[in-house]
Amino acid sequence: MSSQTIRIARRALAAATIVVFVPGSPLHAQIPDRLSLNEALRIAQGNAPAISAAGKGIEAVRDMAVVAGQLPDPVLRLGVENLPANGPDAWKIANDFMTMRRVGIMQEYVSGNKRDLLRKRVELEAQRLDASRHRLTANLRQDVAVAWFDRYYAGKSRELVKSLEAEIELQLRTLDPQIRAGKATVGDASIASAALLQVQDRVLVADKQERVAQIALSRWLGADSAREPGVKPDIETLELDPKNPTVLASVPSLREHEAESDIARADLAVTQSNRSSNWSWEFAYSQRGPAYANMVSFGVSIPLTFNAANRQDREISAKQSQVEQARALHEDVRRETEVALASAYAEWRSLIDRRKRLSGTLLAVARQRLELSLGSYRSGQGNLASVLEARRAEVEAQMQLLDLEREAAKVWAQLNFVYVEPSATQPKAGQP
Repeated sequence: MSSQTIRIARRALAAATIVVFVPGSPLHAQIPDRLSLNEALRIAQGNAPAISAAGKGIEAVRDMAVVAGQLPDPVLRLGVENLPANGPDAWKIANDFMTMRRVGIMQEYVSGNKRDLLRKRVELEAQRLDASRHRLTANLRQDVAVAWFDRYYAGKSRELVKSLEAEIELQLRTLDPQIRAGKATVGDASIASAALLQVQDRVLVADKQERVAQIALSRWLGADSAREPGVKPDIETLELDPKNPTVLASVPSLREHEAESDIARADLAVTQSNRSSNWSWEFAYSQRGPAYANMVSFGVSIPLTFNAANRQDREISAKQSQVEQARALHEDVRRETEVALASAYAEWRSLIDRRKRLSGTLLAVARQRLELSLGSYRSGQGNLASVLEARRAEVEAQMQLLDLEREAAKVWAQLNFVYVEPSATQPKAGQP
């Protein structure tokens, strides 16, 4: 291989390495047409039917909370009493002195304390639905971020293997004159052709990964999923202390279970209040024939609890068991969430540290090997197979670092959108 060809190959190698693997490289600037992660998240949230439906459900339940705090509607009662059914006055309203046309009103009375308990119970249901909406939002943001990262790193992988493909194609183009000059063999051409086929297959794999990620994004982004990803966020920074209890308490799934525990306690309070029965009052005005005086009636209806041991007491006992059940389930979810948070944080920290350590050693060793192989080949002591193997090893090292970064990005998305962001939206102590 001529010195000029080697210089061209080395310049192509250096250019490919600089473009793809400088950490945090801005690629000069964010291209306006590219899709940033923040924009993808904003579009996805504005185009999520599940989140919109959850919001409508919350509005409905809050309206029902207002209803729960009101007295039942009064009942208008109309009727005819003591109407003859046979004889000369049968079915005649005005002939018999006992026949009365009656109009009345009845109102069931529910105590203010019981209505407050019912209203509070429905308000707690709204809080549970709100926690569920936050869980849906957090999961949505995590899923969109993971798909965005998949698309981003599939593109980076493709750039890397395409640069290797270009270098091998350059090698093949320069081999013919080298073979005719006796400086290379036909075996070198076979080796380079086989290497090219392998690299082209990896390009197809990267293309498939990029298409799959784009299809996943299209669920939330529509036509915007076709836009190229922009600059990735800083995945090595995460303001999170796994041991901070406020972080754990703000996890949407845990808040949802906590709300269910509150609802169970509210149900118990409502059931206990049912020991005091609702009573109702009624007032009626009865009109008789013109020869007779009209009459008024009034009264109070009070339910009697003759079987409290098998009715009210049993129901209260059942609600108490449900409170204990909800408390135990909440504690189980809390422990599970605590372990998941600590595990995810440890995994993210390990991936970041591994990548930092390998990027400073593995790439240096791979590049040194490539330089030695190129030097031997240039001096006629090495062969093309050694050069291609050294270059392949360097690409594998770069791919390994890229895979570590991709996995770290996915865990970062989970931590950032499920744990960090929900805690940031919670009010501090003393705030409403």
